[in-house]
Amino acid sequence: MITFEKIGEILSEIKERMDFVIIGDTVVDLELGRKGTESDVDLFPTNFSVLVEYDVLRSLADEKGWDMGSTPIDTPRIVVPLSDEQLQIDFYENIQDFFVPPVVIESAEEREIGRDTFKVIKLEDYILLKANAFRDEDEEELKKIVQLIGEKKLKIDLKLLREHSKAFEENSESVRERLSSLGFKLS
Repeated sequence: MITFEKIGEILSEIKERMDFVIIGDTVVDLELGRKGTESDVDLFPTNFSVLVEYDVLRSLADEKGWDMGSTPIDTPRIVVPLSDEQLQIDFYENIQDFFVPPVVIESAEEREIGRDTFKVIKLEDYILLKANAFRDEDEEELKKIVQLIGEKKLKIDLKLLREHSKAFEENSESVRERLSSLGFKLS
């Protein structure tokens, strides 16, 4: 497990170069009050195109001694070597089938990670992103979230879930259907 203290230090270095919102599994780890993550950290830059300005990321990685790679949709990935682990930071933007509606980014809230604060999407929006992508691993993650809600370890705002689902445009109906099939009561 990589501690949020260490993750915060690394994210602060990235924050010096760009504004971003945390959009991935880290959202659930933070909501559950965990001390760190076993996962990667997914970032959605808000004032920066990771594809057009790739050289800025490359320069940052070279300066810090970090490795560069690619995500499954060919956006940049930085791999930060730590003592006995490595932190993978994936950068995303709206390309191909990957879509984060503006309302998701605009609704992000400041959260403390380590000694700094960062914008993090709401749990409801994370659920919607998973329902939109709906790969096998997304469906499994959503089932775990339903279980955690049932165990009262997580709480969601169904009204917000319903409202923000509309932002997925032509996919909004299928997003709602997928969530309903998993037990989210949206109607």
